[in-house]
Amino acid sequence: MDDLARTHQALAEDYRWHLQIAAGKLLALPSWSLEATVAIIHTQTEGITIGPVRSLPSFLDHSPPEFDAFVRLQEQGVSFEEAYQRCLAEQGQEFLDAIEATKASGALVTHDNLAEFAALSQTGFARAPRELLVLAQWPDNVTAFLVSCQQLR
Repeated sequence: MDDLARTHQALAEDYRWHLQIAAGKLLALPSWSLEATVAIIHTQTEGITIGPVRSLPSFLDHSPPEFDAFVRLQEQGVSFEEAYQRCLAEQGQEFLDAIEATKASGALVTHDNLAEFAALSQTGFARAPRELLVLAQWPDNVTAFLVSCQQLR
């Protein structure tokens, strides 16, 4: 966990100028909404996307919502086979279609993850000093962290 925190800190330093712009936009908002600013660092391309939280579904490849139940069961320790059978029994073809769509897109996040990111943005917004949500998109996952807008000034 310390390694990830150090990696996030290094990313914040490397992209400081871009994050200052995002922080300025976030600080200009009177209250949190889905218009709150988020920054996504694309580690493979060394690019960055700055936009509103509401646009996260268009910024990040994500699995269909029918796949979320399967992921939740796996996170609870249910075996792959049992989780698969449960979801197949409950959702049928929609679940199978969600698996295929997830494989085809290479989705790194679920709808649950998108909701978690929005909640983290709201948490950061409520803090004093206000904090900006930053996501790091890696080849095989997406990590999230908050950066103090005060530190970016």
